[in-house]
Amino acid sequence: MSEQKGKSEGISRKERKLQTAKEEKKKNRPSGKKKPGVKRSSLPGREAKSEQVTATVPAPQGERADSAGEQREPKPAPRKERSERGASAGRGRASASARPAESNDQAERLSPSERYEKRQSERASAEAAKQASGQKKTKAKRETSASRQPYAGSKAPVSGTDMGKTQSGRAQRDPAAAGKNPYPNGNAAAGKLTAAPADAEQVKVGDRIVVTIKRIGINGEGVGYFRRKAVFVDGAITNEVVKAEVLETQAKFIKAKLIEIEKKSKHRVEPPCPVYGICGGCQLQHISYEGQLIAKLEIVREAFSRYANLSDLKIKPTLGMDRPWDYRNKAQLQVERRDVKGAKSEVIAGLYEIGSHEIVDISGCPIQHPQVNRAIDRVKAVLGDLNIPLSKGDSRGGRSDIKDSGTRKGVRTIVVRNGFQSGEIQVTLVTETAELPRQEDLIERLRLELPEMSGLSVNVNPFKTPLVFGERTIGLWGNEAMNESLGDLNFTLSPRAFFQLNPEQTIKLYETVKAGAALTGKETVVDAYCGTGTIGLWLAPYAAEVRGIEVIPEAVEDARRNAERNGRDNADFFEGEAEDLLPRWAKEGYSPDVIVADPPRVGLDRKFLETVLRTKPQKFVYVSCNPSTLAKDCKVLLDGGYEIQSVQPLDMFPQTSQVECVTVLVKK
Repeated sequence: MSEQKGKSEGISRKERKLQTAKEEKKKNRPSGKKKPGVKRSSLPGREAKSEQVTATVPAPQGERADSAGEQREPKPAPRKERSERGASAGRGRASASARPAESNDQAERLSPSERYEKRQSERASAEAAKQASGQKKTKAKRETSASRQPYAGSKAPVSGTDMGKTQSGRAQRDPAAAGKNPYPNGNAAAGKLTAAPADAEQVKVGDRIVVTIKRIGINGEGVGYFRRKAVFVDGAITNEVVKAEVLETQAKFIKAKLIEIEKKSKHRVEPPCPVYGICGGCQLQHISYEGQLIAKLEIVREAFSRYANLSDLKIKPTLGMDRPWDYRNKAQLQVERRDVKGAKSEVIAGLYEIGSHEIVDISGCPIQHPQVNRAIDRVKAVLGDLNIPLSKGDSRGGRSDIKDSGTRKGVRTIVVRNGFQSGEIQVTLVTETAELPRQEDLIERLRLELPEMSGLSVNVNPFKTPLVFGERTIGLWGNEAMNESLGDLNFTLSPRAFFQLNPEQTIKLYETVKAGAALTGKETVVDAYCGTGTIGLWLAPYAAEVRGIEVIPEAVEDARRNAERNGRDNADFFEGEAEDLLPRWAKEGYSPDVIVADPPRVGLDRKFLETVLRTKPQKFVYVSCNPSTLAKDCKVLLDGGYEIQSVQPLDMFPQTSQVECVTVLVKK
């Protein structure tokens, strides 16, 4: 018994010694040892879920929100936890093995089409992450609104909807959830349940709706209706049924992005231009030319119906072109110097990308005349070879890809005009300063590269303005004006002078105006907004007198020279605003028989319209490039005692949404 007691006491002393040793070891732990960490799942508000380590690179310090949108601790985490953080944060960095190698040259630029594809991919990924982060929050919300109507995307079936239902009336699940992508042009990961809102006022950004396209809008977008609310969908065509994702909601309309075409139009074609949809110069290349002519007729019809209450107005079929390409005789392109990996910088010329100030290179544009494209390429090459300073993207000044990097005074726009009949090339460089370095070298090189160049000028525009030209033009070499002809008329055109961009269709336009005016040789005619006098000179042989009005002094001088050159002694041209000169002439007793007006897109000035109604010409021939303002102005003339005799749409700019229209109004 004593033996067992001693044995028991020995064991107890051993345990006590072991316990004492552990405590001493704990007290004397070296400061360099790693202390036990706290599991992130045990922090307040976090679920105790195991996280799978998929990344070995820590997320950047600036990215502290995980996929659920929760805030992370600013204190650096242990190495393993940093890996876990990178894995759980859907928008954090990828692993080193999965991350694509970055270019050492940060100035390397992608082509427009590559940049477009990259941006689409990034947007799709962002949408997927956004949808994933909102799933937890969506579960916590009520399934119905205060009016007891189901929210868009809820599981509750919606009676009377045209999408997201089976034959039994139950909302069906998006096929994307089963691993199928029903949106070839969109993001399947961003898909929702397809139950539609009960009314248009409940539609939210991100919702997907089905829309039947009724017509083409004035900017080339498809226009349909969802619960009687207008929906604008870029890239959609009349009579198509499309799925679209809502981008913007307003009181009277919805803007949406095309996701899938459920019913395809017979007029849909593949756009031939590689930067179509990026540069913004064209809006209708995805529609066959036959479909474009029909669409433009409907744009005019819709404008008169909406703004003049003329829903049954007879409109003639749109006059089109036999070959609707290579028709533009003039280009005004912004220029930029860009760095190229492994080579010296290059000069690019193009248009601003839709919704940005990024220039899209449009070399070889299919709607510009080949001679214009060739001349632009030669001018770019010479500017680059001579290292002429540019105002945008210059490596010695501003850089378009670096915000607030400053600018350098230099060339900002290249303007090239080609004479279809004369074969001459006119080059104008729009700059911020009158002085350019190496001007003599510039002249010599351009003369060698462009032997058909008839004149080289510099136009000075030092102001930040959407207007291309400034008030001052300086001739560097050659003729101040170039020669061109239309029919039997010969013209001289200064750099700033307006001249129709499509000579082939211009002849059809002027013949339509002449037919509408129906002159007998006894009439007095006013050509308002006359430019270089082309319409007035076209009508002069059939009228007693023609007076043209134009605000640009150089254009007035060109018009007078053109009248003298073509023997139109009965035509004279005056500098000023049409809304000022016509009332003055009316007070002096001058009352024209026919007024022809070809105003800018904003339409006719109210003062001008009032003067027309006071002078009461027998005919008013309205040449318009904007059907909306045309219809609004015609409504004023109709209320003032005129009636519409004819409406003739013309396609002056194929592949774009713009439509010209000649409307003849006669006094009742």
